[in-house]
Amino acid sequence: MAMMEGQGGPSPGQTCVLILIFTVLLQSLCVAVTYLYFTNELKQFAENDCQRLMSGQQRWSVLPSCLSC
Repeated sequence: MAMMEGQGGPSPGQTCVLILIFTVLLQSLCVAVTYLYFTNELKQFAENDCQRLMSGQQRWSVLPSCLSC
């Protein structure tokens, strides 16, 4: 009988699972960063748009959504 030598690294199945977990975590991080970035950009856009509307018109003639600016 020949003796089987133990492998030094993880099995191919374990490697595949680790790669899958890593890619899911990386994708989640990218989605979170993108969400935070665009949320901030939309907030700045809304503030700038509201200020532009209020500076060009009387306060009561602007859109109702901008009255809270």
